[in-house]
Order: sequence, then structure tokens, then C-alpha cells
Amino acid sequence: MLPAPSQAAESEKTIPSVPELLAERFPALQPYPCFPVAGVRPRLSLVTDGVGPLSLFGGVGTSIILGTLLANRLNADLRIVTRLEPPDTAPVREVLLCNDIALDGALEVAMAPLDGSVDLPLADGEIFLTTSWWTTRASFGVVPPSRIVALVQEDERMFYPQGDERLRCTETLSHPCLTTVVNTEMLFRHLVSGREPLANLAQDGMWFEPAFPQRARPRAREGKRRFFFYARPHNHRNLFWRGIEALDAAAAEGLFSADDWEMVWIGRDAPEAVLSRGIVPRVMSPLAWGEYQDFIMSVDAGLVLMDTPHPSYPPLDLAAAGAAVLTNTHPGKQSLSHYSDNILVAEPTVEALVEGLSRLQALAEDEAERARRREADRIGRDWTEALEPVVSRLAARLGARA
Repeated sequence: MLPAPSQAAESEKTIPSVPELLAERFPALQPYPCFPVAGVRPRLSLVTDGVGPLSLFGGVGTSIILGTLLANRLNADLRIVTRLEPPDTAPVREVLLCNDIALDGALEVAMAPLDGSVDLPLADGEIFLTTSWWTTRASFGVVPPSRIVALVQEDERMFYPQGDERLRCTETLSHPCLTTVVNTEMLFRHLVSGREPLANLAQDGMWFEPAFPQRARPRAREGKRRFFFYARPHNHRNLFWRGIEALDAAAAEGLFSADDWEMVWIGRDAPEAVLSRGIVPRVMSPLAWGEYQDFIMSVDAGLVLMDTPHPSYPPLDLAAAGAAVLTNTHPGKQSLSHYSDNILVAEPTVEALVEGLSRLQALAEDEAERARRREADRIGRDWTEALEPVVSRLAARLGARA
């Protein structure tokens, strides 16, 4: 039996308060310290975890484009506020350059680390654009929710089992004074009419379809065609393990043979593997923005699994570049042909995916048909045009609240 602590030891022990326990458990949700400053231009602050070269795929790049166009419309400067890594302006400028977007005002950067060790200067009437439910929640303690625009690009409730994180996520997304912008109509419809609808979005939310500016495809190369597998074992919604099951079964049936195809897997910590019939994929780490765009232009066929109610960016990236791509179905996502007939879908069973991979190879090897489908697709290529309705509505709403 353990001896009882002495009274002296009891008196020296520090017992945390409930707010201290909550701050330790949920550091990313704590408001970041700020102080007011006067005499500065109007400013829009974009709050995100990071903007390093490998952080800019899809969602973060989209937030930079939206933030830039909204700042231009509001005649405001743009400030990038990061929470997990020091900000870097070079990747931000690369995103804008690659998408033919120019910032009219100044570009500022700041870091508001989770430990609260840095105070953030706050201008009068500053608008915040947040990029996740946790950056939104933290910003609630900085400015009124009516001055926050939340960019929603996932049903973030799906990241968690039932519990405290999911509860707080739902509370944040449901805030009645929050202005919410959703990436794709498909995700918006899910959020407003799915099994757990968010009433505030149905009343006051808005959505846009993303754009995928693409250069002309390079000349047909000599040699093997290229197959791309979006290999992210740490992102459960990307169904990595089901993907390699299906690829192995497809290889056993003679699909995507090593004589005719180069197979490339890209993703953080993707393992090396040998598939049936001796196929050894080339495994690559995530690429920087410009490198990724160049790689996409070289792909003939892709397998991109995403167990979510929205298309995700890689299938649209690939289809916009003229590649054939296979993805999986999900409740509310039974077809993506309204974007492009180069995007094929299959149920996420091994058998259905192997059948889909057979269709994918046939389409990928029919370059004339792929080109015809690309010419007829419904994928936007201009970000300014794609975001104009949302930017106009946001500017009118935020101007009225200023």
C-alpha cells in the first residue's frame, strides 16, 4: 500500500483549473493574444496552420486565392497568419503567379503560435478568413464571429469519432453569426441536407466550384505511359490500404503492365511495395506546388480514392489536364461526370475497383477519346471567374457589417 502524502507535499502541489485543463487539451482552439493598432490600412487576415511549399496542395492554395481576391475587392491588404510553422511568402507568391492572380495591396505575414507566446497586432474592423474549424474556433476569441469568413473544404466532423472534438467542431460550424463559404456545390448540399445538416449554412452559406488553370499538354512522349496513385497512408479518408489491394489484384490480372506503364505513388510516408507480376512502383514524397503541376501534366491515368462527399482536387486536376482518373463512390457522390467524362467512379470494393481500373486503362490508352472528353468537360479554368459570385456577396455582406 502506497504511503499517504504528507500535508507539506499536498500544500506544494498545484492543481490546474478547468480552463487550464481545457487549454492543455485543446491548444489549437485557444484565442491567440492580440493588441489593437491604429492608423493602418484595411486588412484581411488569413489564418491557417502553415503555408510552406508542401502545405499548399488544394485547400490552402485555394484559401490564398480567395483571400487575395476578397482583399482586392475590399481594397485591403492581405496578412497570412500561421499557427504551426513560420510563414513564407515565396510559396504564396508562387500560388498567385501560377494561377494568374495579383494582389493589389501589401502582403504581410505573421505567426500566432499555439503557445500564445506572440501577440498579434489587430487593426480596427479587421476581417478574418479561416481555413479549418479549429482556426475558426480560435478566432472567435479575437474578433466577433460576424467578422469571420470560414472557408469549408471538408465535412470536418468526419475527422473524428463521437466525442469532444466532434462536438466542438459541430458547434463551431453551426455558429449562427458565422459567414461560411463551401468549396463545391456537392459538399454544400451534403452539409445542408445530409444526415446531420447545418441549419446556418442553408440559411446564409454560399459555395463555389474550383478552377484548374492548365497549360497545354506536352507533346506525346515516347516510351511508357504514366500511372499515378494518390498514396497517403496517414490520411484515412484516402483509403490507401484499399487502394493497394485493388492495384495488386489489378496487376495480377495483367493491368498496367510494367512493359507499358510506369507506376508512380506520391504521398507522405508511402511505403515501397512489389505488386503482382513484379510491378515495383516508384514512390515519391509530396511535391512543391509548381513541381506537382508539372507532374500532373505528364500523367495518363490516375487512381485517387477519397471517402468523402466531395470530389477532392486530384481527380479534377488530372481530368483538367486531360488524364483519365478513377475515384470511388460515396453517399451523395455517385458520379462526377458533371465535371468531366474523364473521371470514372467505382464502388470502393476490391472487385469494383479492379473493374474500374480495367475501364481506366482502356480510356487512358485511347488518347483521342481522352482529348475529346477534355474539350467537352465542365471544369472551370479561371479562378477570378469562378470566385466572382462569392467575392461579390462577401464584399457586400462584410461592407454592411463594417
